[in-house]
Amino acid sequence: MTTATAALVPAPAASPEDVATPPAAPVAEIAAAITAALIAGWEAIRARHPEVPEAVITMATGGRESTMKLAHFSAKRWRLRQGDGVHHEVFVTAESLQGGAEEVFATLIHEGAHALNQARGVDDCSASQYHNKKFKAAAAELGLIQKPDVSDYFKKKYGFAGTTMSDEAKAAYKEQIEALDAAIHATRVPNFYGGRGGRSRTGSKADDDLDTEGYETEDGDEVEEEEGPQKPEREDRNYAKGVCQCDPPNVIRASPRTLRRGKVMCADCLGVFGPADED
Repeated sequence: MTTATAALVPAPAASPEDVATPPAAPVAEIAAAITAALIAGWEAIRARHPEVPEAVITMATGGRESTMKLAHFSAKRWRLRQGDGVHHEVFVTAESLQGGAEEVFATLIHEGAHALNQARGVDDCSASQYHNKKFKAAAAELGLIQKPDVSDYFKKKYGFAGTTMSDEAKAAYKEQIEALDAAIHATRVPNFYGGRGGRSRTGSKADDDLDTEGYETEDGDEVEEEEGPQKPEREDRNYAKGVCQCDPPNVIRASPRTLRRGKVMCADCLGVFGPADED
């Protein structure tokens, strides 16, 4: 008896319509999935650069500081409940997720450069966040380069803080970036103008000292606080014009006190809005 053997024919490739969309993460697990991807990313960085130390990886809202900071590295912030062991912390703001997985991963490597210098006993950043040449060297070692569109003002104020991944780094961490992108099912909406987060029911002296005067668009419309009691309408708001470092600059109107503090950041040039001469 002769047995016929059928030729093995490759199955046709599935069309995009036939590929099922992966289910979205349950709402309660959205942040956990992102944190897990960040942890995997940190371990991938450490695998390529063993001197980068272990760290506790956390992700949550950055609150008021989210207008200026995407993340931070903080040495020896976590202490074990048993024993004297301590661990470093890498914190990523939930607001930074809006920049996309590639930008978030570049931020993770940026904090890795700080962690690397900390492990080596190298001081690479001042209290005012000026990133010096020692940070630049560690960043380059981990695959970071200076962003091409960083303004001269930003460089003068923050040094080599404006970093992004080189093409080589993007290729090296392609798998981790894709996993992070798949985990980002939602992003946190930043609250730049509203809220008095952290205030107790009875208030505090520190909160009372905060400048809570509103902002105004160039068209004259006030941006109101989203929560908390509103202040009574004032006859004379005395807003001043503020400009950033873009060319041409973006324009806002805020209280002179707010502009003098230099804590309102432009999302385009990453510089702060400062007072401008009125025409």
